[in-house]
Amino acid sequence: MELSTLKLGIIGTGNMGQAIIKGLLTNDDRPEIYAYDVADFNRQQVQEQFPGRISIAGNNNELVKQVDIILLAVKPQVIGKVLAEIADNLKPEQLLLSIAAGIPLKTLEDATGKRIPAIRIMPNTPALVQKGMSALAPGNLATHKHMELASTIFARVGKIVEVNEALMDAVTAVSGSGPAYAFLVIEAMIDAAVNQGLPRDIARTLVIETFTGSCALLQDTGLQPMVLKDMVTSPGGTTIAGLAALEKEGVRTAFFQAVEAACDRSRELGKAGK
Repeated sequence: MELSTLKLGIIGTGNMGQAIIKGLLTNDDRPEIYAYDVADFNRQQVQEQFPGRISIAGNNNELVKQVDIILLAVKPQVIGKVLAEIADNLKPEQLLLSIAAGIPLKTLEDATGKRIPAIRIMPNTPALVQKGMSALAPGNLATHKHMELASTIFARVGKIVEVNEALMDAVTAVSGSGPAYAFLVIEAMIDAAVNQGLPRDIARTLVIETFTGSCALLQDTGLQPMVLKDMVTSPGGTTIAGLAALEKEGVRTAFFQAVEAACDRSRELGKAGK
């Protein structure tokens, strides 16, 4: 799907908004990009990062009046306010995309008061280096063409999957929040290595490359994690001793609880955003 004939407006130019802009600008087939953020700092930052390559609108309504696709890259707590502000200027031929965590499609559709196609997306922060993971859920009015457009946009910042909206809170808890879990584990392993006498720079390299290589092994072999885990684990060896310690401390249970807590919070945000 060609984007070069379209105009994309991004409301919210924080980390994720900037990541999407960067991903789109690295390709020759890109839409004309308009952006706006209520924060002066964010507007200034995006102008400095992409000088002359995007247009900064004067306000949200000015942006909406000029574009074909509107991407809401704002916090879920303000989504209702933004939608109420732009509702009068939305047109049925436009496409509304939202990356606000927890906000249901019905909330988006009801808030506009118009029959405008909407798609809900949950990206994650590795999009900042074009290694993101985005899940897309179409609304009732979103066509196959609309999904192609949204998929093309988010494929520029990583990989994409399509899911039923009922699974979006779980997606948010796993891939949306997941990078923070990974960073916490990586940080803990680095500190543990330093505790055993390794210099911090060497510990950091060892841990990062171990995680990078392990993920590549999972991706390239297609094997299940348990199979690869068993390949590393020798009877009576060092690895099984480490795994036993992790199981004793309830690491597996802690991840179950973390994903459940994040999923519950996503649902709460959805209710608060109505």
